[in-house]
Amino acid sequence: MSRTAVGFAAIVLFSLGCVAQQSQPSSGPGVVPSSESEGPLLDMLAPPQQLPERSVSLVRLRAPRKSRELYEKARKAFGKHRYAEAQQMLKQALQGYSTFPEALTMSGYIQICFSEPELAEQNLLAAIRTDPTYGLADIVLADLYNTERRFDDALTAAQRAVALIPDSWVVHFEIARALLGNGQYASAVSISDVALRANGGTLLHVLKAHALIGLERYSEAVTELRTYLQYQPLGELSQDAHDLLDQIQGAIAMKGGHQ
Repeated sequence: MSRTAVGFAAIVLFSLGCVAQQSQPSSGPGVVPSSESEGPLLDMLAPPQQLPERSVSLVRLRAPRKSRELYEKARKAFGKHRYAEAQQMLKQALQGYSTFPEALTMSGYIQICFSEPELAEQNLLAAIRTDPTYGLADIVLADLYNTERRFDDALTAAQRAVALIPDSWVVHFEIARALLGNGQYASAVSISDVALRANGGTLLHVLKAHALIGLERYSEAVTELRTYLQYQPLGELSQDAHDLLDQIQGAIAMKGGHQ
């Protein structure tokens, strides 16, 4: 493989969760400061307003009032990056209702942030077992598996999620990320192309660029990286995009010098 393909592991290991944890907490223990972009998974887990859903399962509707109230408080703390505080409330909510899918999923996400992947996996699998229709648990699980380089497992989880949340670009990102990790570059490009039709300016541009590099289609990769930086100059993968551009341009210049 060409030297310009070196470095695609960055996108494979990049997690949509816990983007902001790369910085040090600035206001006490358990607080993960926000980055310029707070991360798509965080936005899905704790949106500013509760989003309407096509359907809600009985297992979620049966959550006792006290557990639901604790979860809502945890969701607000979570949205402010007060993860330790949110986790305490989630534990209380789960004591009252151990099969609470939303609480199990958010708890799993926080455990990923706190570098507890085994506990995170246990909670996410429990959420999926108790409510197979709660697609967000599958998305977070796919993110965890991709970060751990368990690409086949990630693909399985993401494919379950896409059947439940087909309009989410995050699901397609995780599918393409798993394909990229397995070296299926052409398939990763195809998935990214489909998702980018309605989700331009997202991290999908960087992922597609990595796949294009794997196929040695460097000029197309440069276009994708520049497009992402135009939309997201301070985005989660902006540094990765700049590094890739430098690698590609350096390799092209070196190749030209040897001709």
